[in-house]
Amino acid sequence: MLRKLSGFIVALLLSASVHAAGGESAPMSINLAGEQRMLSQRIAKAYAQIGLNVMPNTASVQMKDAIGRFESNLATLESAVADQPAARAAHQRLAASWAVFRAAAAAPISQESALALSNLSIDVLDAADRLAQLIADETSSQSTSRIVNLAGRQRMLSQRLAKAYMLRSWGADSAPVRDEIASVSREFPAGLEALMALGETTPEIRLELEEIALQWEWLQAAISAEGALSFRLVVAEAADSILDATDRVTRLYEQLGRP
Repeated sequence: MLRKLSGFIVALLLSASVHAAGGESAPMSINLAGEQRMLSQRIAKAYAQIGLNVMPNTASVQMKDAIGRFESNLATLESAVADQPAARAAHQRLAASWAVFRAAAAAPISQESALALSNLSIDVLDAADRLAQLIADETSSQSTSRIVNLAGRQRMLSQRLAKAYMLRSWGADSAPVRDEIASVSREFPAGLEALMALGETTPEIRLELEEIALQWEWLQAAISAEGALSFRLVVAEAADSILDATDRVTRLYEQLGRP
């Protein structure tokens, strides 16, 4: 049975600790920037879920929570990159992309608006990815920072795959949506394999990674089971379970990089 732990309270505490520390810990800042990637996809996924009537109440809560977390992270990151010109410019780009995306997320839900929101979510994802990479490049502990960045991307991929699946399930079976599913289906196992090969992996992290590998197989089986409406629920729950597990792994790597 898939384990399901939210980790949302931990995220809020992490955001507060970064703010209190004045953004001095690069792994923590990378974690927050990387979380923005995931939140963009989580919002678009929840939006589509509501339109499909797949756990709409849960999806509404997820969407509201993700919007609040994104805005809180954005404010924290602004302080963290204040003395880094390139990262500060990337943060400004992220804020601008977010403003457009946030407005679109408030539009009445339809298949057309869900597709438009998905397209905008990629702009936010790319801007957040750029910010996370710049923070990683500008820190002295680049090895740990890049590991945190890699692990953090796995969180995003779980939500991006579920989002694309929901769109396809809704009838938006376009080439870009199929390409998104295929791309994530390649990138996630490659990232998981890279994490498993790291020398920095502790026994606790390895156990988490092994569980994620099993959860991924379950999710892929559900994604492949086309034509059954009931699999929408399985995909939603499996993707969230993987999100929780990859979030734990990211935070464990982040702790290894703390001074």
